[in-house]
Amino acid sequence: MFTPPKFIVMKKIFTLFVLTTTLFSCSSDDSSSTVNPNLLQRVDFYPGTTSEKRWNFNAQGLLTSITNSDNEILELFVYDTNNNVIQNTKYSSGSPTENNLITYDSNNKITNINGKNYNYSASENRYYYTIGNETFSCELNADGIATHYIDFFDFPGESDDIQTEFSFQYENGNLLSMSGFGTNANDVEINFNYGNIINPLKTATLSVLRLKSILEPNFFNSGISSNNVKEFQGYSTLDPENHSFGILISPSNKIELLTQENFSNGVFESSLTNSYYYYQGDVIP
Repeated sequence: MFTPPKFIVMKKIFTLFVLTTTLFSCSSDDSSSTVNPNLLQRVDFYPGTTSEKRWNFNAQGLLTSITNSDNEILELFVYDTNNNVIQNTKYSSGSPTENNLITYDSNNKITNINGKNYNYSASENRYYYTIGNETFSCELNADGIATHYIDFFDFPGESDDIQTEFSFQYENGNLLSMSGFGTNANDVEINFNYGNIINPLKTATLSVLRLKSILEPNFFNSGISSNNVKEFQGYSTLDPENHSFGILISPSNKIELLTQENFSNGVFESSLTNSYYYYQGDVIP
């Protein structure tokens, strides 16, 4: 992950990155000559800052890579013909640091990641397994996105058990709050409010969100899994900082720009561009 601006260092607010056009896979082939102006081409987060990251999307509107403003690759996503993510690779200084290979069953449910088998309960809408000392469970909502995640390592006869847990509360398809704690996770508590503007990132990243529900639940800490665009983001009652967001809508009624104002104890501190949205057919400066 990148280092965010000083005012959000403690929050680890999730930022966005760029698509490299060299990634192709089955349903992710962006060689089509048809341009759909309703699909994302790229989203730049914190543009013009040292923390700028970009997400780029293929002709099907799917997120395929994340880079920084120098086009250095940070993360890649490869899809199958059902638009499931079958490979997710992270990079540092151009070299891969993590590579996840994912397989699915005929119902597009994850069955294996890097040789580890995952069970799925349709009645509970939950992934789970117990392997040795590790017990894992991830409950999902109707979109296949995590609502409760727990990973527990029990070491018999020892007091240093390891537990990581996240909880997500949704209402009308919008993430109202998330909280996380544990040995392998920084404690986090984030709350959101939303307007009526449709969030194009949810559809564009839904396959990624389903995978990250299992692999990286703190991926959700900016509210991109919501149906609508956020207007407010706050933290625990002990945290004085919060952020409000302004939305610029294009003539075609799509979000074009998200601005961010930062407050501490209700006092305005700074403002910046949170994200800029480019759609297929747009000319990117």
